[in-house]
Amino acid sequence: MDSSTNTKTNTELAHFLSEQKSSIVEKWLERVLLPQNDPFYEEVKKNGHQTIVELINFLETGSLERLHALTSKIAKERIEAKANVGDFVHNINVGRSIVYELLMCSLLNDQAKGDGVLKMQRYFDQLVFLSVKEYTALKDSIIDRKNQFIQEMHHDRLTMLGQIAASFAHEFRNPLTSVKGFIYLLQKELEKTDQSQYYFDIIQNEMKSLEEKITQFLYLSKMRGLEDKLEKIPLTSLLKEMMEFMYPRFTEANIVTSAEFGDKALIEGDSAQIKQVLLNILVNAVEELSGWNGERKIKVSLKRSENQTVELAICNNGNPIPEYLLDNVFEPFVTTKSLGTGLGLSVCKQIVEKHNGSIDVSSGEDFTCFTIHFPLI
Repeated sequence: MDSSTNTKTNTELAHFLSEQKSSIVEKWLERVLLPQNDPFYEEVKKNGHQTIVELINFLETGSLERLHALTSKIAKERIEAKANVGDFVHNINVGRSIVYELLMCSLLNDQAKGDGVLKMQRYFDQLVFLSVKEYTALKDSIIDRKNQFIQEMHHDRLTMLGQIAASFAHEFRNPLTSVKGFIYLLQKELEKTDQSQYYFDIIQNEMKSLEEKITQFLYLSKMRGLEDKLEKIPLTSLLKEMMEFMYPRFTEANIVTSAEFGDKALIEGDSAQIKQVLLNILVNAVEELSGWNGERKIKVSLKRSENQTVELAICNNGNPIPEYLLDNVFEPFVTTKSLGTGLGLSVCKQIVEKHNGSIDVSSGEDFTCFTIHFPLI
């Protein structure tokens, strides 16, 4: 088709659409999907008319540049109207179908009809693409702002909880110290019997457990950074020591352990805090496996990795951590235990990060693994 014929066809199509514009919009409004009491109903009518105007402009100029302004306006209004993106695309395609139907029923010749279908196909494809692109970008922006707000609120609440926790912990620790002192005096003064010694042992164990909980709360309120005296820690020896310390618990719970210690690894930090991390994770593994019906396994491995770091992995084959908890398992007060405080793993994360390390968790049907990386000396 030469340029003069093409221009003539475009002029005929543009003239046809100009005459049918009101009819097209009326038919379109009867079939579109709009939310009840749509706040932009009048604007929707205007957008319908403007869509035909831009189609005519495309036929006359061959340019789709002006389409951006329309699709930006439509996307913003549909976002504010809380319209579904599926309904949004459906409405554009309804307009496409109506234009096609009228075109095919017109008195234009077959050549003009065929050319019109191709041109309108290109126009409506671009209209859908730009509209969905604008709509999605606006939606993403709203979601990002909401997520940022939620994170800021979550951080503020955790900060407040940490301050409250520290306050309560200090308030409990003072009378706890007095109680321990008086229990010690009673033990010295009272005549000892097997029964009284049994009661005192229970009291001391419960006091120790309470002290550990208070210590966990206090860890949450500390600023990051090591205020404690730094020392060289033989991580391999420390891990062996904690495995030996936990051996009675492993035996009692019928847990089979396997360990690969690899080469000796030295890190820098506070050994008491690193022990706390190892103990928390090992105790969690034992508690998880205590309710496991099958063979109970704990695997521990220590090996050097790239970038002068050491990788420590502690795995158990108990129930996997639910997927909805996996991303938040190190957050304070998140726990899978019915009576847990949800502080143990949060404390572990804080300690590891204070030692310039990182801690991650992976959980599947076979094993749940906590993997820690520390920088080597």
